[in-house]
Amino acid sequence: MKKFLAFLIILLCLVQQYSVGVNTPVSCFPPVSVAGSDFYTYFADRTMRIDYRHSGDDKTESFEMAKIASEGSWAGRTNHLNDPWKLGLYFFEVKDAASGKTIYSQGFCSVFGEWQTTAEAKAGVKTFNETIRLPWPKNEVNVVLQKRDSLNRLVPVWNLTVNPVEYEDLIPTRPSAFEPKVLLDNGDPKFKADIVILGDGYAENEDSLFWKDAQRFSDAFFSVEPFKSRIADFNVRAVLGKSTQSGIRLQRKDFYPDNLLKTSYYAFGIERYVLASDDWIVKDYASIVPYDFIVILMNSDKYGGGGIFNLYITAAAHSRASEYVMVHEMGHHIAGLADEYYTSDVAYEPANTKVEPWEFNITALINPDSLKWRDLVAPGTPIPTPWNKVEYEQGGGNKVLLSDPAAGKVGAYEGANYLSKGMFRPEVNCIMIAGKEFCQVCKRGINRVLDLYCE
Repeated sequence: MKKFLAFLIILLCLVQQYSVGVNTPVSCFPPVSVAGSDFYTYFADRTMRIDYRHSGDDKTESFEMAKIASEGSWAGRTNHLNDPWKLGLYFFEVKDAASGKTIYSQGFCSVFGEWQTTAEAKAGVKTFNETIRLPWPKNEVNVVLQKRDSLNRLVPVWNLTVNPVEYEDLIPTRPSAFEPKVLLDNGDPKFKADIVILGDGYAENEDSLFWKDAQRFSDAFFSVEPFKSRIADFNVRAVLGKSTQSGIRLQRKDFYPDNLLKTSYYAFGIERYVLASDDWIVKDYASIVPYDFIVILMNSDKYGGGGIFNLYITAAAHSRASEYVMVHEMGHHIAGLADEYYTSDVAYEPANTKVEPWEFNITALINPDSLKWRDLVAPGTPIPTPWNKVEYEQGGGNKVLLSDPAAGKVGAYEGANYLSKGMFRPEVNCIMIAGKEFCQVCKRGINRVLDLYCE
């Protein structure tokens, strides 16, 4: 009977193929998840982490390798080893030393990159601990780190040669922590977008509070498109490490608890902006499970958070706006989406309006005829696109965004990325400004990035 069914399936496949044309590919069996052939040609199933010190001031920067670490099995991209979108202020390429071929690449942003545009950076040199993660190369590689110049061109700023033979005996060294919990398991991490949720400021008796907060993040995240429709493309795990004292630094005046991941309010002098001071520590705890994206939930009811592309997000778990902040910051973290608001104070310098930004969702509109999301604009829509900008800036706030006649229509609306003039966003409202949903352009950008991990 089984042989007959197998024969019948094959026969149906052949009939279908010839009914649609001999050269039309048809799939009659469920696909098998197999990493791309280039992955196993150049890489072993391990994760290499390069820890380095990133130093500089407002005009200079330098890099110094600190150590190579092993994080265990590789959970990142395997079929799309090279990043086609080249998002981020920084971008690194891993080149096979023998052939010169680029075998892996990834864009990212960093705390240093933001800090360098602040007033503090003009006062002198500061050092940040940063990391690069890549699949474990089988042979010697050259790692070339690039940064965008004043014209947004990527130019080399650091070169590093790594011979993996020297580090073969490294084993993953992870901090002691509670057994991680799996909140969502959809299969092999190599073919999923893997989120790890870390807790900071949770003390000895607050375990159940963290697990509840982690689940609330997951629920909020998957309540919004495109994540809602793509839930099967994700795995979500949570890891709790204990802080000696409950709470987050500067959650209130003169409060400096020794919280585990060293997150703190008042990053760059902005009260609501929260960053972790040492990326090495964050990565140590994240590496307890397979991960692509890091969420740091803070045991705090004070409004605040932050999100950096391909680094992490932070979010106060108990503020009234916590669920909105969580999803908004994931837009930054996953797809490098820019903030579309422009009426709130920020510490760093805004973008140059004479250069087209690299982000999916903002434009300097230097050439309206080549608008980067032109294909989503309805015929007849004026570019730039009128909206009730004056009313919004005079105090109308979110009500204007919701009631504007152009709401829901893709165009080019002036006011974005901390600038009232010269920078444009795709829709009047979006999660990246104040809305409850991502706009069409942001959804597309997120999907483009997620496809690299899940196809």
